Amino acid sequence: MNRIDDLIKKVDADRLMTTAATIAQWERLSGSDGERQAFDYIESVLKDLGFTCQRHDPVCLVSLPGAASLEIVGDPDPIRCITHSFGVSTPADGIELDLTDAGSGSNSDFARAEALGKAVLMDGLATPNSVAPAESFGAAAVIHNSGDQIHEMTISPVWGSPTPSSMQLLPTIPHLSVDKDGAARLREHLEAGRCKVRLSATVETSWKPLPVLLADSPGFDEMLRHVLLSGHVDSWYFGAMDNGSANASMLEVARLMKECQAEMHHGLRLAFWSGHSHARYATSTWYADEYWSFIHHYCIAHVNIDSPGGMGATDLSGASTMAETHRFAEDVFRYVADTDLNYDRIGRLGDQSFWGVGVPSFYCSISQQPPEPTPTGVGALLGRGGGLGWWWHTADDTMDKLDPEFLVRDAKILFATVHALCTEPKIDFDQAGVAREIRATLEDLQRVAGQDLDLTRLIELSRNLEELGTIFRSIELSEEAADEEIALYNGCVTGVSRILIPVNYTVSGEFEQDPAIPGEPLPGLQPMRQLPERRSIPDAYYPWLTKLRRERNRLEQALIESTNLLAQATSIFLMEDDA
Repeated sequence: MNRIDDLIKKVDADRLMTTAATIAQWERLSGSDGERQAFDYIESVLKDLGFTCQRHDPVCLVSLPGAASLEIVGDPDPIRCITHSFGVSTPADGIELDLTDAGSGSNSDFARAEALGKAVLMDGLATPNSVAPAESFGAAAVIHNSGDQIHEMTISPVWGSPTPSSMQLLPTIPHLSVDKDGAARLREHLEAGRCKVRLSATVETSWKPLPVLLADSPGFDEMLRHVLLSGHVDSWYFGAMDNGSANASMLEVARLMKECQAEMHHGLRLAFWSGHSHARYATSTWYADEYWSFIHHYCIAHVNIDSPGGMGATDLSGASTMAETHRFAEDVFRYVADTDLNYDRIGRLGDQSFWGVGVPSFYCSISQQPPEPTPTGVGALLGRGGGLGWWWHTADDTMDKLDPEFLVRDAKILFATVHALCTEPKIDFDQAGVAREIRATLEDLQRVAGQDLDLTRLIELSRNLEELGTIFRSIELSEEAADEEIALYNGCVTGVSRILIPVNYTVSGEFEQDPAIPGEPLPGLQPMRQLPERRSIPDAYYPWLTKLRRERNRLEQALIESTNLLAQATSIFLMEDDA
């Protein structure tokens, strides 16, 4: 460990902060001149380090919010507001609508609010989850109560640029956000009787080229099997934390990994994305589409980094991973930061565009604000903790929001993760952990709706896979292990991931992208939970039962294929041990 210790000590606070400040001098809306200047700077640094760089400019659907206004008819004081990426523009002189209150935005709240043709006030951040219910109940506009701060958001549920079938999912009405004081004023007028509002919104949505920068470590072409380290360059405003500090951390990792070239068993590809914030992860999705076969054959892991080093970001307990990568990451956190890492299943955010390809993933944010008893704002969006700071997605995301000590800590964790993935010959992922997660999910679904769809065989298959995965992970590869042995072991680990991740994380499968909506394990089987309430309505029950039988078959086949792959490799290693 002396080598890694020496390298970790070289993570430099001054260099990280200087690099972040250089990137944060530019406002970096997707496709803007400022963003391209940041890309040019990053590319120049990487070329100086000896990385081989290539730039691409895929055409993507980009949505940039402009001016917005909101006033209560009869009240001379306007309410501070913004509009959102992929919201719809109003006519230049705005629209006048009756206002109604949909509370938390549930279906029952919308039904009670009689939203048809009205502007609807609802609590919570403007997210894709709010689009479908508002439009299905016929709302003419939505006003989101963003809480203490008004956060810039992207509301499209379409992941990446839309296809002919997903175009219909794009929002069709204006969306604004106000803070809690603005929401309180609106509710005061509602309580006093009928309330009309006048609102306007300007959103520029169009197809335009966006930059992508790929940078390969020296010797990449000889290795091919590689780790993908990625982060977005585009930002809201100057984005010092989100995502200037992440870009700086990636460059710091590149500097240190250059010193490890002779030790690397797997190459390193850095990917810098545009369109994260204003095109719903469009360029990482383009990369998944354009390089699908290359990723499928050669990418062993995706490490994403977003918003490290925020002031007050003391919570390291829940950096997101997959079940197969959690124990690997936990070892890193214990070694670098002397802290445990809870299992926080990676969510549908942060350029996680490679689930269909079956690539194991690490992280998005490494650190967050301390947990709150009742998370609101971004804490609620991320499902835990205090989120990324009150300044997240606001004009206040400036250099004073970075803590150099925390940025060094997070960069060390990032570097140690990438270093271990690139220099350890054995890909030490925990396929038993995946089987355990699948089994627990199946057992829960069986309790809820087992009389509708029997999952007994799948539960038994997942239990067998868990036992086999435990045996397989215990196989020791000596330092003198032949290249063929290492290739057999790693090929099995990667092969199982390629099979299981698509069924454990996607509905659409290997070549499509699911919507940007939070999900649970085995998302294709999750509709089982609604079967009991649909039994009395044949047209609602039997079509879903048919669909779910097919999903059961999909998972069963994946479990069988994974078990066979592990069994074959395990038997070869055990026979060699006996010999």
